Amino acid sequence: MKFPKEYLEIARIDSWLGWIFCFGLGNILSLPPPERFMVVFFAFLSATAGIFILNQYFDREEDKRNILKSCLPLPSGKITPRAALALSFSLMILCTLLVCLAATSLTALFLLYLALWAAYSGPPFRLKSVPIVDFVSSGVGAGFLPFLIGVCSSSQSNFSIPLVLMCGVPLMLVHSGGHILQALGDYEADYENRVQTFVVRYGRKKGVIIMGLLFSAAGFFPYYFMQLLV
Repeated sequence: MKFPKEYLEIARIDSWLGWIFCFGLGNILSLPPPERFMVVFFAFLSATAGIFILNQYFDREEDKRNILKSCLPLPSGKITPRAALALSFSLMILCTLLVCLAATSLTALFLLYLALWAAYSGPPFRLKSVPIVDFVSSGVGAGFLPFLIGVCSSSQSNFSIPLVLMCGVPLMLVHSGGHILQALGDYEADYENRVQTFVVRYGRKKGVIIMGLLFSAAGFFPYYFMQLLV
């Protein structure tokens, strides 16, 4: 029973419930057939779990020095880096197979999703260490792309682009602000490990300001967007 529990812990499902919400909201707009929804849903779960494990693989040394994250399975040594990497790749391959076999129209979108987060976590890009790019890419990857994958889960392509933008952009802004909020909590560890997040580069005060602006923009965007369409 030891290994299943730790392999579930390393997936950190509680950290991406907001991503599932965005995916589910997209499905509400498109209403795909139940069998197609289940395939895409499991593909999305596999991809996202693989993404989080990959991120922990690249962050394992920094996480060892982070009080809040040092108890995670990988930095604590409960799971080896090789096993974590193998699990991450296995989940991503499972996602790709599911999509290619049962939802081929989503292949490019899922590959973009995986590629963005791989670039976010690992070298040579490591977008999480590039100020501004860090919270923008996180907003796109955690908010807009899951929502868009949900919308495109239906084999139909008759959804409204303005409606997708009106819902998807605020989700992106909220997740960008949420990324800064998390970076504020990780400031000390990121500073010591020389991880150049926006908050580390420009300071916590500016981080709070930008976070507030992003959350405010998320609230006002639908209203202003609707005015543009009138």
